[in-house]
Amino acid sequence: MNRNYRSLLLIGILAGGLFFFFTACRSIRPLARKALKERTFDQLYGKMVKSKQPFSYLQAKLSISYQKGNNEPVQLRAQMRLKNDSIIWISIVPGMGIEAARVVLTTDSVKLLNRLKKNYLLGSYHLLDSLMHTSINYDILQALLLGNNVTYPLIDSAAKVDRQQYLLEMKMQIPAGDSVSGSQFMTQKIWLDPETFNIKTLLLRESNMPGKDLQIFYNKYQKIDGYTIPLKMQIVINARQKIIISITYKKVDINIPHGFPLIIPGKYKKLI
Repeated sequence: MNRNYRSLLLIGILAGGLFFFFTACRSIRPLARKALKERTFDQLYGKMVKSKQPFSYLQAKLSISYQKGNNEPVQLRAQMRLKNDSIIWISIVPGMGIEAARVVLTTDSVKLLNRLKKNYLLGSYHLLDSLMHTSINYDILQALLLGNNVTYPLIDSAAKVDRQQYLLEMKMQIPAGDSVSGSQFMTQKIWLDPETFNIKTLLLRESNMPGKDLQIFYNKYQKIDGYTIPLKMQIVINARQKIIISITYKKVDINIPHGFPLIIPGKYKKLI
């Protein structure tokens, strides 16, 4: 085989290879995502509610990252106990493994015990409002921790498809006394997973608090004994200072009753 023939053969092989490569690339195109079927608000709301089964008790260990403004994130561990529609109990443990604080939240009260500074607070949800720079109450806090929606009376509602997710938009009446800011109305936007109808993103904004909102991103869920519970979530409070709270749920137990102890030593100082 002479040199010219070998050269022509090599050129032919390269040309054929290139032709195959480019024609194959043209044939491998990303599959277009099927457009979501339009559904009514009532249909989507019903599917969202059915995606979650109610339970009485929950206990979980939490891994928490807390960042306020431009400060460095603070890493915490916590144990949470919850009795549905009644009480939330949280024991916070920093890196050294000793309980630093205990929080007990009921439908009408907030109790904070600081073991490091040997003091405590007893009061209403105005305490959390000042600490978190946003308006919050028991119903909202419980709903957000469990991946549920806030259920105030509806004034107006709408549903549409938004970026391959279902979007529910609600204007709600805040019951008298439930808003620490004095707002009468709340806007709630919920982005639903089109397959599971679990909440992917939730946004809350009160009429009396311009420039402030609360966003929750549910990055992943888990199934525990047939119940759907968040696995990883992030709370973003957009207020005077932006607050980002990332939570990972670990070792979750469902419907196992636990106590909610809060004993305040006599030598602790009451702040409020």
